[in-house]
Amino acid sequence: MRLEGLLNKINKILPQDSGIEDDRLGLQIQSGRDNVSNILITMEVDKNVIREAVKLKCDCIISFHPLIYNPLSNILENERVGELTTELIKNSIALISVHTTFDAFKEGTSKIFADKLGFKFEEFLIKSNIYNERGIGVIASVPRPVSINLLLKKIHNLCNSPIKHSGFKKNKKIKKIAVVGGSGSGFIDDVMNKGVDAFITADISYHNFHKVMDKLILIDPGHYEMEQFVSLGISRLLTKYFRDENDLNFNVSSVHTNPVHYFPGGDALYNKQKKYLINSNKMMVQN
Repeated sequence: MRLEGLLNKINKILPQDSGIEDDRLGLQIQSGRDNVSNILITMEVDKNVIREAVKLKCDCIISFHPLIYNPLSNILENERVGELTTELIKNSIALISVHTTFDAFKEGTSKIFADKLGFKFEEFLIKSNIYNERGIGVIASVPRPVSINLLLKKIHNLCNSPIKHSGFKKNKKIKKIAVVGGSGSGFIDDVMNKGVDAFITADISYHNFHKVMDKLILIDPGHYEMEQFVSLGISRLLTKYFRDENDLNFNVSSVHTNPVHYFPGGDALYNKQKKYLINSNKMMVQN
C-alpha cells in the first residue's frame, strides 16, 4: 500500500486535529519508503522494537508515543533519538505516531483503562470542540459503589505495578472516577469540577497530592502501566478499519519497553507486564 494512502486513511479515523495541540503526530520518519505492507504496532520505539521489526520484516512502525518530540538540531548516534532515527533509516522502516489522536478516540486510551476496571463510560473529561464522540480523558461510573481498597487492588492487579495514592477515609466508597491515561496531572482542576470520587492518572507530583487533600483521591499506577494496553487497542482498530486491504499485515509488538523497574518484587511485576504483551500478540493472531 502507498505510504501516503495509509497516512490519509489513518487520519480519517484518527484525525490529527482531534489530538492535543503541539503533539507530534503522523509521519515522523519516511526512511525513503513510498510503499508499506508489514506493520508493527508498539507503545513506543526502542532498540529492541527496531530489532523486532527487522526480524519480522516490517517496513513500517506505528507507535503510540512519538519518537521525535522536540525539534532536532542534529542527529547523533550517541543520543537516544538520534540513534533510533538512524537505525530506522538504515533499515528502511517508516515511523508513524498516533499519540493523542488515539487518546481522543472514543475507544481510546482512557476508556480502555476504565473498561478494564469495570467502570461504565459516561462522558469525556475534555470534549473535542471539533468532533463528536472524541475527547481527552473519561468520566466513568459503577452501578454499585466499591471500596477504595477494592479499587486499588483491581488497579494493582490490572497494571502489575506499585501504586501511589492520596489519603482517604477508611470507609470511603467510590462510585464515579476520572481517568486520563499517561501524564494527566494538568487536568486536576478540570477533574475537581466533575464531582468524581477519584482521579486515576500517572506522573503525579508530590505537591499535587497536597493540593487535593480531603477533596479528591489521586491514584497513580504509573505511566507505562496505564498505557500498556494501547498497542492492542490500536491494532484492533486498524485491523478492522483496513480489513479489505489484502496487502497490509499488522503485528503487535511483544517488546516490553517500560524503562521503570521496581523494588522489592520488581522481577515478578516486570514479568507479568511482559507476559501481557506476549498474550496481546497471540490475541491478534487468533483474531
